[in-house]
Amino acid sequence: MALGRHSDFNRLWFGQTVSNFGDKISLLALPTLAVVFLDGGAFEVGVLGALRFLPFLLLAPVAGLVADRVSRRTVMIAADLGRFLALGTIPLAFALDSVSMTHVYIVAGVTGILTTFFEVSYQSWLPQLIGTENLVEGNTKLQISRSVAEAVGAGAGGALIQFLGAARAITADALTFLVSLVALLLIRHRDTRARVEETKASAKAEMKEGLKTLFGTPVLRSLFTANVVVNLGAAMGDALLIVYAYKVLDLSPGQVGAAFAVMSVFVIVGAVLSEQVSKALTLGRTLVLTAVVLGAGYVLVPTGGAVAGFVGLIVVQAVIGFVSPMFDIHVLSLVQGVTPNEQMGRVSGTALSAVYGALSLGYLVGGALGEALGLTGALAIAGAITAIGGLTLLGGPVAAIKEMPGGDDPEAQDSTGAEPAGSAGDDVKLRA
Repeated sequence: MALGRHSDFNRLWFGQTVSNFGDKISLLALPTLAVVFLDGGAFEVGVLGALRFLPFLLLAPVAGLVADRVSRRTVMIAADLGRFLALGTIPLAFALDSVSMTHVYIVAGVTGILTTFFEVSYQSWLPQLIGTENLVEGNTKLQISRSVAEAVGAGAGGALIQFLGAARAITADALTFLVSLVALLLIRHRDTRARVEETKASAKAEMKEGLKTLFGTPVLRSLFTANVVVNLGAAMGDALLIVYAYKVLDLSPGQVGAAFAVMSVFVIVGAVLSEQVSKALTLGRTLVLTAVVLGAGYVLVPTGGAVAGFVGLIVVQAVIGFVSPMFDIHVLSLVQGVTPNEQMGRVSGTALSAVYGALSLGYLVGGALGEALGLTGALAIAGAITAIGGLTLLGGPVAAIKEMPGGDDPEAQDSTGAEPAGSAGDDVKLRA
């Protein structure tokens, strides 16, 4: 592993691993605080969920502009400090018996905004920190951390809430951002981009430049389209899975939890094997096939459930969990690999905004279709949309990409339509 001795990346990885677990604590602790201690209901919990995702939809392009204008590491440090302070006000207010729903909303909104700026800057900074040749390995390790946090973080958060109370559990989350902040401060790498001059083009002009790169570069345009469509379909499917498990398969909460735990385990396995699979199949084929298999998984949920019930659902969940991280890791790595570094923030910000918009729309459309057409038909549509997202890649240059950028082949410019991030000699290798 090339990054095994990369001390700066290992510091970033450690900080992100700790803060990922903290995120899962607050994901459960804030709604618990709202419902149990503040007598909130479904509406209040829904607002908290919206405040978590809306900033990405509304502010990610702005965060991208900031990430391209100032030091990305500085933005990340400021975001960690802000999240630590914001979350830290909850246990303080609880101790003073002055916590309110408005206060919880403000904290959720502030942390959502700061997370948006952190994520865009982090995705933009990683190629510069580790080099394009190490992006798949770096994104794989970071995805494994997120997957492990997803698998066990909620359970750990529940235990902390049970034994310490929701407010004290939120303190633990706040401290994880402090750990991430210290890890960032210890990173020796500094932003090597030229300092932005006061005479730099206007924000509007810079945003147009980023949009031109995103939609004018064949590889980026294809990835953007596929990623939005895949996430739209997957969100529709996810919105229907739990309802199908309870309403049609008549499973217990314990069985549903077990099925999702199996999926979480296979998410980790998929992340670990993502690089080996792409080397065996080529990167382009991996992206197409993982999206198609993901879509097929949603289509097969009713079949698996009807044939084998609980066991069938587990098998389908394992398939969905296995291919999802492979698609995500390679899309992100390829975007980072072919985007000029000075425009990485704007491209990532615009893409994240669209992806989160697709997720939000997908959950709404999935629920509406489930009511109108029935769960089986709606799952089939969700799966078809997801698979179509992957198949759109066949109409562009992505399907022919053999491996990640990193070499001296002059085909790069011709194959992608724009020079990859990093050195001018980096390339995207194509099948013969």
